[in-house]
Amino acid sequence: MKTKDLHLVAFYAMKPRNPHMTHIKGYMKDPANIQYDEQIGFTLGLKTKDHVKGGVILNLSKKTVIKNTYNSEQKDFDAMFKYFLESYPQYVARVMADLDVDYLQQFLPKDEVAQADAEVVTPEVVETVSSEATVSTVEAAPAKKSRKKKTATAE
Repeated sequence: MKTKDLHLVAFYAMKPRNPHMTHIKGYMKDPANIQYDEQIGFTLGLKTKDHVKGGVILNLSKKTVIKNTYNSEQKDFDAMFKYFLESYPQYVARVMADLDVDYLQQFLPKDEVAQADAEVVTPEVVETVSSEATVSTVEAAPAKKSRKKKTATAE
């Protein structure tokens, strides 16, 4: 069976700083009038949409940069990983603590290393939490459908 590597994929959306000014010709051509929204995700293996839409793709298992269209000045995996760790510590630290604790420790101060080890969630707890969330979602869905049917038949 083929093993899949763990990847961090960052998606970027370009938005105007002031949406009420976009009617002015050339407003979006000025970089000072643009802001970017960043969304990250973790995935095992890569899909075609990740390659097409992802601005930054980091292979966390092999510690390589696969794609970097957002910031061409940072091509080093360590620098990019440090950026994402500082921006999203609650997500990146948890994933890397499970994957490679020794690599993660070189980016964290000594007092945070102990906290990151304590925050690691075991897979059994994650499965329990996600199964409870699924059950509550499934129970709520039929109640909404039945209400719609009752109002549709009453009319």
